[in-house]
Amino acid sequence: MDLELLRTYKAIAETGSTIGAAERLGLSQSAVSRRLAQLEQVLNLPLFLRDRGRLIPTRESRHIEAQMLLLVDQGDRLAARAAELRSGNAAQIALRVAVPISLMQSLIPQILTEFLAKHDRVQVELHFGAYDTIERMLIDERAEIGFLRMPIQRPGLRSLPVIKAPTVVVMPHDHPLAAKPVVSPQELSRVPLILLGRMRAPRREIDELFFDKGLRPNVRLEVHSVMAACALAAQGLGVTLVNGLMAEDFRHLPIAIRPLNEAIVHRFAFATNEAMPMSAAAEAFIAIASRHLHAALKRGGGGAGQGARQGARQGAGDAGASQA
Repeated sequence: MDLELLRTYKAIAETGSTIGAAERLGLSQSAVSRRLAQLEQVLNLPLFLRDRGRLIPTRESRHIEAQMLLLVDQGDRLAARAAELRSGNAAQIALRVAVPISLMQSLIPQILTEFLAKHDRVQVELHFGAYDTIERMLIDERAEIGFLRMPIQRPGLRSLPVIKAPTVVVMPHDHPLAAKPVVSPQELSRVPLILLGRMRAPRREIDELFFDKGLRPNVRLEVHSVMAACALAAQGLGVTLVNGLMAEDFRHLPIAIRPLNEAIVHRFAFATNEAMPMSAAAEAFIAIASRHLHAALKRGGGGAGQGARQGARQGAGDAGASQA
């Protein structure tokens, strides 16, 4: 059944004329008359009688009017729901997002604040985990969006590159190195260090940097997240080297963040299951998140990094990385 024909019936019944229906529907009077004739042909019933210039529903049309109006209402609700889904803002949408816990201090809350304000009917389900866990969640369709360090290790995932972040030096706010605008490996070799686990790509790049300089780092603590490294640095237990994007999430701590004079670049991306098309809600979330992450890195003065080591290190893989 053509819903436009039924909407025409409703407009005629409510206004009492084809002229009134035409004005309501934004059609010509002849178009309304053709629609009425077509509906009467489809139903094989006379639907209106003319009485002193007004169109009065027939007895037959009264018997089926409730069903016709119900179809119009259902069609309108279906169209409204489809529009909500296209916009990415519907109560039926549950957007599942997987991110490293090291982004949860301020960056993810800021992203969610804007996203939920613009998509007030969407439910967001947050998952946290190491990068390999996030990849598995995407493959198993337990998450629609995941934030990962590049390169991705598992096949079957598509990535949307977001940002390149340099390695930065994080230290207690009153540390002697905080007085310097830029910190060198030579200066770092003379202080206790807090570094990520040695099997991870960022740690390997740091170890290579010290080795190339003929330096031996004084590693006092090994941790497994940027969050732990920054928290321990804030307590005065040492100086850490982490990616500048996630370091921005911990500026509320009593720490100082300084550039490293050698470029070790980290690459991050949002990823989805390539076998599943992205929802409008997912696309909107990624757009909002990307803007916030770029802004955070810009606030911290980050870019593609400083120094001369960008070439070989920028393309280095991250196999074995498990958590930011």
